[in-house]
Amino acid sequence: MTSKESFLLMWDMEVAATQRVLAAVPDKNIDWRPHPKSRSAIELTAFVAGHAPVLSMLIEKGEIRGGPMQPPKSIKEAAGVFTAVAPKLGQALKAIDEKTWDEKMTTLYSPEGKVWQQAPLGGMIWSTLFDLIHHRGQLSTYIRPMGGKVPSIYGPSADDPGM
Repeated sequence: MTSKESFLLMWDMEVAATQRVLAAVPDKNIDWRPHPKSRSAIELTAFVAGHAPVLSMLIEKGEIRGGPMQPPKSIKEAAGVFTAVAPKLGQALKAIDEKTWDEKMTTLYSPEGKVWQQAPLGGMIWSTLFDLIHHRGQLSTYIRPMGGKVPSIYGPSADDPGM
């Protein structure tokens, strides 16, 4: 099995888990944060949801450039970004040929324009997925203290018996 084939097997499962987490974040007290250094709930939700457009940018342009973004007004608005982009992104991922996946060099830039990372497209796509999973895990820890119920991610949670 190729790296791309492995990724595609994981992609649909990770999209579904991400959508469950995004849908579970309460749309109240959106400025809640567990610590002053932590992102607020709305900031973290927008960051997690923003991984779908970032992956689209990577596939389309061969680079990821970040910068200031307009903050969403609600959790639902932030989560809607991921939901809107994910289906088209899945199609774009499937359309990448193996040579491009393995050999096309891509770049991740800091908001200031400095090169943070360079890797073949497939490696950068995997790295972005791992970053999404990491921050989704952070976001899942916000849900219960905000008054919500933590969804099943890879199995049952105390609030959700699972799939």
